[in-house]
Amino acid sequence: MSNNTWYSTIYKACILSSMLSFIIGFFSPTNVALGAYIAGYSVLTLAIMMILIVLFNNILPNDSSFSGLIPILITSGPFLLILAVISFILYLLINYKNSINDGHVSPSYNSFSNIILLLLLVQNYLIYRNIGTDSFETYGKLSKVTTSLLYLTGILTAICSIILYMILKYYSTDGFENFN
Repeated sequence: MSNNTWYSTIYKACILSSMLSFIIGFFSPTNVALGAYIAGYSVLTLAIMMILIVLFNNILPNDSSFSGLIPILITSGPFLLILAVISFILYLLINYKNSINDGHVSPSYNSFSNIILLLLLVQNYLIYRNIGTDSFETYGKLSKVTTSLLYLTGILTAICSIILYMILKYYSTDGFENFN
């Protein structure tokens, strides 16, 4: 096996393992789910960084001047957006870990967390489906439709993550207790 095959196998495996971790977290209790989500986001971050390295290697040797900045942003833009959103969500999960584990969050937290999870699973599917194509393997480029769909789902995920931030920051509760 060549080095490129090994490398692509590693980031594909990272994407699949992050998807599996998200699915496990979705069907688990809060403490387990939070750990599964943090692990899934971390592994997905690694996979996105590896894909970005492939994209940069395919673009930079062709043009090392600043005119090459536009093709880099067009090609890697969706991945950079996904990476930024994942980093922000990881920050939220780690920073508000105790509140989430103790259940001191608004009920809408779970709704938006699930929406983000669903959008990330769609993004993972789109990425995994298209990084195995000959076009990506040879030229390091995704189709325009895939890039547009990744931008769309990335922007929706970013909006939902900002809403999630507002929920965690401003709508945290001390929980409800029954007084007998």
